[in-house]
Amino acid sequence: MREGEVNLESEYIAFKERVKDFQLVPVEEEKQIEVKPYQLRVLSCSVPRYWLVTLGVEYSTSGLNLYKVLVLTEDVSLAQFADDVPVLLIKKIMLASLPFWVYLTDEFLREYSVYFTDLSEELVDCIFKWVEKVELPSVDNVRGKYIIDMLELTSWWNVNSIMDVVDDFEMIDTIM
Repeated sequence: MREGEVNLESEYIAFKERVKDFQLVPVEEEKQIEVKPYQLRVLSCSVPRYWLVTLGVEYSTSGLNLYKVLVLTEDVSLAQFADDVPVLLIKKIMLASLPFWVYLTDEFLREYSVYFTDLSEELVDCIFKWVEKVELPSVDNVRGKYIIDMLELTSWWNVNSIMDVVDDFEMIDTIM
């Protein structure tokens, strides 16, 4: 194993240790900020290394908006599985885009993420186009395993957000 591979493997092991006790941390109500497209938000959790970028509202019921959301990470070396992985430097924080998106309700975003800054529509669209076209890395290497782990970590929020919107829609349909 070469030196770079050893360092990457040790970073992956450190990541696995950090996420063992991963928990979302609710944002205090008075610090919750309205969700809008093209916001960069830091996930409020026990491992504050994950960032969310809101795209537009994909679906809306009377009570909930479902946003398409890009996921970024401070684990840049683990996320850089290809030469063209978008990497942002914002206020001295380096973030790499992960090659997938999730759906999250505005309620989830308000309650479990903190607004950081707005991003330009052009920048967000550029990252999203990359996410749409990129092929996932092989799970035979550390970076591929990291991406799969991140997909698994975010899948619960994705499914719950979609189910919240379906439940809200069914409740409205029942009333009518």
